[in-house]
Amino acid sequence: MRKIKSRFYPKLFFSALFLAILLLAFYITRPFLPALITGAIMAYLSYPLYKKIIRRIKNKDFASLIVVVFIVLLFTVPFVIVLGLVSKEAYRTYTTLSEQSLGTNFLKIICKDESWLSCKTIKSFVGFLPESDLDYYLKITVEKITVFIINNVSKFLASIPLIFLNFFVMMFVVYYLLKDGESIAKRIKDILPLKESHKEHVMERFHDVTYAVFYGNISIAILQGVLGGIGFLIVGVPSPALWGFVMVIFALIPYFGTAIIWLPAALNFIFIGYLQNDNSSTIRGIALIIYGIFVISSIDNILKPKMIGAKAKVHPILVLLGVLGGLAMFGFIGLILGPIMLALLMTFVDIYEEEKAELEKYF
Repeated sequence: MRKIKSRFYPKLFFSALFLAILLLAFYITRPFLPALITGAIMAYLSYPLYKKIIRRIKNKDFASLIVVVFIVLLFTVPFVIVLGLVSKEAYRTYTTLSEQSLGTNFLKIICKDESWLSCKTIKSFVGFLPESDLDYYLKITVEKITVFIINNVSKFLASIPLIFLNFFVMMFVVYYLLKDGESIAKRIKDILPLKESHKEHVMERFHDVTYAVFYGNISIAILQGVLGGIGFLIVGVPSPALWGFVMVIFALIPYFGTAIIWLPAALNFIFIGYLQNDNSSTIRGIALIIYGIFVISSIDNILKPKMIGAKAKVHPILVLLGVLGGLAMFGFIGLILGPIMLALLMTFVDIYEEEKAELEKYF
């Protein structure tokens, strides 16, 4: 009995200590957990590029550095281009709205005929206001929208140091996982308490799903950008190729999507058509909204789960649930991590069924 206790207590103490250290390590790394996970996935995805580079230069440190610099440029260059375009367009729109007599033009179009119900409604509404000047209220609205944008931009600028810190951590993780990736992968594989065949199954599924989700999202984003550019070209949006490229970038950003590009363009056409009594402009705006909803956006909602599911050999419902649930729990990285987790869950279900079938042979 004493011998059992002497063996049991050290193991219990070790287990409790291990769990405590594990919990403490989790809380220490928790602020940077998204950056760590993103860095690990990016390192895994960029590993084929790293292997091609290292075949040529035969230096792990330099090869890892080249890949990190490439990833940094891949993130920063499109971000700077998009930020410049959006800022320029926002400033141009604001100055145009500030300089024009919006209220007068609006009333001229609405009140071409004094007997129109729309004219009577607008005039009665304006009559209730303390100052019956529609220009004044439209300008106040524009100013409020501007203040709202400035406040949000200020919050974004205040968070830039934290964004840079997370980005640095992410690139740091990418660098060292590329450099020491093979030994780390071998260590993880050895730790897994599974049969060799099951380990291979898990690693294979992880590989298939990760690449399917990543390349599926990239492919769909490019397709949306191309279709968006074609739509812009047809309706007459200036620089359609450039805005198609911007659409590709926003298609990859959760909670934004392509609608943040095509919807303002469509509303701009409708607004101009309404103010200038230009029916063709209004029709182009309405056509762009219909095209955006049923062509550009439907690709993301319908084609993406099917494409990723086919490549990853996972049901589209699981892909969709993984993407939505992953975004809700983990943010941007959940776009990839969510489907991976659900796919691995199904892999372990398959392993359980195999083990259960083997056990049933003996009973």
